[in-house]
Amino acid sequence: MEGIHSLYLHVPFCTWVCKYCDFNAYAVLEGLIPPYVDALSREIDVAAAERPIGPLETVFIGGGTPSLLTNAQVRQVLDTVRRIGLAPGAEITLEANPSNVTSEHVEGWLGAGVNRLSIGVQSLQPGALRFLERLHSGTDAIAAMRTARTGGFANVSADLLFGVPGVNLSAWLDTLELVLAEGVQHLSAYELTVESGTRLGQEVRTGLVQMPGADDQLEQYWAAAARLDASGYTHYEISNWSQPGCACRHNLAAWNYQPYLGCGAGAHSMFRLDDGSTERRWNVKGPHAYIRQISGRGRALDGNETLSPDRARGEAAMIGVRLLEGTHAAGDFPAERQQLVGAGLLIEADGQVRLTRRGVELANQVGATFLAC
Repeated sequence: MEGIHSLYLHVPFCTWVCKYCDFNAYAVLEGLIPPYVDALSREIDVAAAERPIGPLETVFIGGGTPSLLTNAQVRQVLDTVRRIGLAPGAEITLEANPSNVTSEHVEGWLGAGVNRLSIGVQSLQPGALRFLERLHSGTDAIAAMRTARTGGFANVSADLLFGVPGVNLSAWLDTLELVLAEGVQHLSAYELTVESGTRLGQEVRTGLVQMPGADDQLEQYWAAAARLDASGYTHYEISNWSQPGCACRHNLAAWNYQPYLGCGAGAHSMFRLDDGSTERRWNVKGPHAYIRQISGRGRALDGNETLSPDRARGEAAMIGVRLLEGTHAAGDFPAERQQLVGAGLLIEADGQVRLTRRGVELANQVGATFLAC
């Protein structure tokens, strides 16, 4: 089995689950956080004893809302991670809601070893924040970015959503300008997508909400891309931009089809086996069930599947094409590659392919599934 150098840790708790959210997240369960942190720490220890993991080059604490953890709980988890071993200069990311980014938290996160903060800004427009059911204001989000920077974080990322009903191009660019003015090193801009199992999905199905048209969404996307390019940010993945040297290394590892271990409720793992196949595993989703199973046997496996070497190569191509610099992973599919080049979706050069502008648009809308071979 190929060595594992990336670790994802899932914290499924939220004060409120926004209506568009399709992640494994739960509200009004914050009382479970202490036993959950104990269970998460145990799962890390057990998994590390069973898999060829470490030294870790990236650790990503996502959710949910990991910033709901106390500083002591974040330290407990990362102390457990350190027993595996961290590579020099390892990237350790924590996702945070703006309302949780206080001076005390920033000091504690940095002291625990976090060196990259990803802040869920989403929007600075009051109407958009109300529509999205975010609990922070635009002022809170700006204060969070400033607090993170002045508190000592040298790598701050902001997540934004475009294509929000009621937000026109001008308002979207106003949000972007204000975020850029805070000097973040990394920015993610995602199209607001309608997932069928969410409350937003129900509102769209019943006609209560009408989403913007594809042309309006693409106009916002490309306007942001142009503004970020003019500001010196590299567009390195369909939805991600960074200043030099600040691309998210954890996500880059996944896009380059490198294996990772996932711990926590609903967390997924991907292992690369010696015969070229891929094994995917996932944990039970519910926090109660997760805590119970980890407490009992140190594992909370809910399912797994193995992809044949051919399917694994197809998956690597599907994921890798999201990288704007291109990928060599599509080399095993010459017929499909030539077809997509002929359709104006890919450009081929020096043994690798990269997306055209139209290819970016299509991949942004359908998750690059057009390369699933």
